[in-house]
Amino acid sequence: MSKPGPEFSIIIPARNMERYVEETLQSVCHQTMQDFEVLCVDDGSIDGTREILDRFADCDARFVPVNGPAKGVSAARNLGLSLAQGKYILFLDADDLLHAKALQFYANALAESGAAGAVAGVQRINSKGEEINGADNRLLVPSENQLGALLRKNYIVNGGALALKADAVRQSGGYDEDLVHGEDWEFWCRVALIGKFCVVEGSPLLYYRQVASGANFRTRDPAFARRVPCLEKISANPEMRKFFGSRLPLFLRARKIDIFWSGVRNQYQYGRKPMALLEGVCGVFMYPDSLFRPKLIYRFVRSLDRRA
Repeated sequence: MSKPGPEFSIIIPARNMERYVEETLQSVCHQTMQDFEVLCVDDGSIDGTREILDRFADCDARFVPVNGPAKGVSAARNLGLSLAQGKYILFLDADDLLHAKALQFYANALAESGAAGAVAGVQRINSKGEEINGADNRLLVPSENQLGALLRKNYIVNGGALALKADAVRQSGGYDEDLVHGEDWEFWCRVALIGKFCVVEGSPLLYYRQVASGANFRTRDPAFARRVPCLEKISANPEMRKFFGSRLPLFLRARKIDIFWSGVRNQYQYGRKPMALLEGVCGVFMYPDSLFRPKLIYRFVRSLDRRA
């Protein structure tokens, strides 16, 4: 008989993350639930990342270094998924941290609810690990029409805040390796087509590190773009078109507006205030319907304050 797989497979893609990855792996080691495997995908690092991964593997067989394809984070995650043996999947970034009870709380929520995924709270931290302000993402998760809400606004924030049933992940097809920006959100939307998400109450389970070199900063690139590939993928998805019909463009318009103003916020937060002001003025003319979205305005203004 084959040996049963672990409760959790944690997939961590890492490229040149020697500054943070050891702390990330330590946060996994400290979990109260110890029935897990960690697939650490070294995606072409040229620093000391691989040495750190190997050191953890030498001490604990649950940590498995994997040579990545060096084709981007989506390909690395898919490679990890192809090797995963766990009942549940957690995609964790190599600079983020888990609450010590994260896996246990995720497992309890998924077992009790029967949901396809469990959304946890996110606590943002800076490059030094200090907590910074941020709204509770769970307040944006409705009990019904979760996919419609996710199309309008990314309430999951980061992959470490969403534990998923392995069957649902595989049924969704995994990550789209052609996408450079918004690949997480596009993937989560396809998972939401399969089943509902439950919300994990209590303390945030993910400490999401926001640094100027991170994905949250890089997503500024398409701020003025006419084409946003992740939105185009959703728009062309036949299951999405069938499910939402004529409402789909309206949802994606709201999402494009949200992406734009998130880019303005990122400029401001990372010290480029003149550029943030310029983009903000342009945004009023590009997206005048933003002015009729009071919740968007409130969230945007509140998000500018990231003090600890």
